[in-house]
Amino acid sequence: MENTGRNDKNGADAGKTVWFDPAEAVAQLEREEEKELKRAKRKTLVQALKYAVCTASAGLIQFVSFAILQRVIKDNIGTIHFIVEDMSLATFLATTIALALSVLWNFTINRKFTFKSAGNVTRAMILAFLFYVPFYPFQTWYVHEVKNALGNTEVAGLLAEATVMLINGVLEFCWQKFFIYRKEADSALAKYDVGTVGEFGEITPDAEAVDGMQLLELMRDGADIENMTDKQMLKRLAAMEKD
Repeated sequence: MENTGRNDKNGADAGKTVWFDPAEAVAQLEREEEKELKRAKRKTLVQALKYAVCTASAGLIQFVSFAILQRVIKDNIGTIHFIVEDMSLATFLATTIALALSVLWNFTINRKFTFKSAGNVTRAMILAFLFYVPFYPFQTWYVHEVKNALGNTEVAGLLAEATVMLINGVLEFCWQKFFIYRKEADSALAKYDVGTVGEFGEITPDAEAVDGMQLLELMRDGADIENMTDKQMLKRLAAMEKD
């Protein structure tokens, strides 16, 4: 807080103690906010790239699982009408189980590697699976309609599957980033950091009580922040918000 440099343009007061320069403080905070905005954009791009890699691995798991399950499950156990088409029950079961395994893998690796979350695992997993409650039927309908529209050829099937996977990837990334992990991203701490361990093993980090902008607001309000505890600062800020 203390600065013993320049004090005015003429240097008449050079060497005197200056406790606070509001203009300089605001300019510094604005520069920090601009840097933080750039870091946030880079972070989103990196998360998207990591998510794409993780999703590709989940797609591979789904493909391999489906191939194995189709060989394991007997094909003479009947048929089922699902959304817009009739399919063998064996194919339906293989598709659903393979999708579930893919979602489980995708959720686990993205939670740890992409979003680095230490929040409630059960809550996050339920929300991740809930995404597919409407999307699985939509995927079935979409592939069926695209294939029929393009002549029901092998190329049409591949195009339908490729485009629905792209739609899936974009929507699921947004679902996880802006809903599931909106407040939990980067909450996983290194072993030397301080945090509170929850009942599911999640770690809630002990966040900084008062940030730079709040300190500036307190100083503008005339608060003596050097002699205030974090609790007193938070109480003063809460009172300022009510006024």
